[in-house]
Amino acid sequence: MKLYPILDTAVLEQHGICLPDAVSMTSDIEWVQIRHKGPFDRVFLKQLEACAQIKSDLILNDRADCAALFGFGLHVGQEDLPPSAVRGLVRRPAILGLSTHNEEQLLAGLAEPVDYLALGPIFPTHSKANPDPVVGLEKLAELRRLTDTPLVAIGGITLDNAWRVISAGAEKIAVISALWQPPYTLKAFRDNIERWQQTLAIPI
Repeated sequence: MKLYPILDTAVLEQHGICLPDAVSMTSDIEWVQIRHKGPFDRVFLKQLEACAQIKSDLILNDRADCAALFGFGLHVGQEDLPPSAVRGLVRRPAILGLSTHNEEQLLAGLAEPVDYLALGPIFPTHSKANPDPVVGLEKLAELRRLTDTPLVAIGGITLDNAWRVISAGAEKIAVISALWQPPYTLKAFRDNIERWQQTLAIPI
């Protein structure tokens, strides 16, 4: 399955969607990430506990301790603890991924005990306040030739350009805001997931 939804709690809150409810819409998807940049207080930990009861193979952003607590996988960025430092907490078969944004970071990531490397932004994106420089399809294809490690492409990917990204070498496509479209309901979210799944299942 090529779709990798990222559930950003700030986006969910903006549209009045509870995190566990959003997770319940993704039960048939292999990798689903929870991205939370707010405090990991008791209220949010209760939400994570509820999520774990719905879907056990979630991937949590940044926090190795909480990922280990709930048996989740983990995704870390360039400013977080390196994968080699957290692999002991996030034990296989839990998934461990690392964000990379250029050739230097990707090559360094190949020496880490990761299950995938995220690469992006592939296209201009508005999901981050200060995004890294755009990677582009040509560079994605070039970096694909350097490794067999699964690559997750992220950043500015739409239904219209998704297969160009797959053709350039990405195994999976990470999507955040593109899954949340008017009327911003759980049904619309699930409908968008199915639309993406159908698009990514049919090569062009």
